[in-house]
Amino acid sequence: METTVAAVYCDGWDDGVVNPLTPDQAEARDSAGEPYSVVLLAGGRPHTVLDISWAEGYCAATRYDGQGRRIAVHELRRAREGDLFLRESTSWAGADGAGPKEFSHLAARHRISWQIGGRRNDSIEPAGDRGGRHTFSDTGFTPPRLPIPAFGRWKALLDSVARVHAEACVMPFSEVCAVPHAVDGPFRIADADHHDLPVRTSPQRPWHPPRPLRPRGLDTLFRDGAERTVGERRMRISTHPAGKLNLPSGRLVAADPSSLDYGEEPFLTTVPPGPYPVTISLATFTDDPGHSRVAAVRLDITDRRPARWELALRDGQDLLDLGYGEFFGFGVDAGLACFVDEDNRERLTGEWQSLELRDPRFAVIAGGDMIAWSSGWGDGSYPTWVGRDHSDRITTFIADMLLFPSED
Repeated sequence: METTVAAVYCDGWDDGVVNPLTPDQAEARDSAGEPYSVVLLAGGRPHTVLDISWAEGYCAATRYDGQGRRIAVHELRRAREGDLFLRESTSWAGADGAGPKEFSHLAARHRISWQIGGRRNDSIEPAGDRGGRHTFSDTGFTPPRLPIPAFGRWKALLDSVARVHAEACVMPFSEVCAVPHAVDGPFRIADADHHDLPVRTSPQRPWHPPRPLRPRGLDTLFRDGAERTVGERRMRISTHPAGKLNLPSGRLVAADPSSLDYGEEPFLTTVPPGPYPVTISLATFTDDPGHSRVAAVRLDITDRRPARWELALRDGQDLLDLGYGEFFGFGVDAGLACFVDEDNRERLTGEWQSLELRDPRFAVIAGGDMIAWSSGWGDGSYPTWVGRDHSDRITTFIADMLLFPSED
């Protein structure tokens, strides 16, 4: 039986329509790749909410039942070929009588994630958060794919996600899954002439596209005399050559030196073997010249200026796994960080025990086989950025110690 759904356009859905948009305004955002949402109504109630941001190659379809409870979320991402593939799908069922807030915790749950190469991971929790989980991971599963829909033509998308659980929950998953194989649709789409949903305005959208952390002010971090703000105080940048780092294999490791014996992996981005100069960026409080922190560390591969930046990744890391403002970084537990080549890593695992990085806040170890520094404000996780020139050649690695807030 065909389901007719009426489209309402807005900034997002949060138990009501947030910042309504006209169809023309929403279509303009669609064309520009800017975020917007489509609330699809069936019988005057939310049936599915689409959160769309084509600049990030992202579309999420959230399905609601007649009680306003979220019963499925499907996240689609753009593949390299330009179409969409289903990255993650979560379905809930059961927990009769539970309200919208309790439902997602008490209901049976089946979460599936796909990688474009064919790996699939399943987490099946027949009792929700109350305990009991079955996990599966295997290759050979092709994720569902479909073309990016033109604005307003949501039928193929809705028909596809409506079938996801029924088609994906086969043996052996169906043996332990308590979510039934219900199929909704097919659908017919129309613009809503009017609706009785609550409407409110807000300075902020109630959702964010999965836009990972982006490099911020990296040039300023290596500009002598530049000043940045921390709270109500100012810090002044100074740069200090630290010598050359030996990379006999060209495989760079950024890590807390106290964790090198735990198998810290090198970045996937490699460079020709050789020694490369390292520069330390120190930030000093203008009202307390004796108090400085390491803001960033730069490893120069060439003398060319980077035209773009990308996040340095290790094996198994995928940018599609990152949400808004997230990043893959190296962890720090001892207040120390370092650059070292993969071939020297194991040999230098004990060097951190003798380090006192107060003045100066960095050190060259074993004749340049390691360069270590104190890690920004202390323990945490820190990204490394790879700079590339206009010819896509690697120019630079920068370990960003996240000293300054993103809004600065």
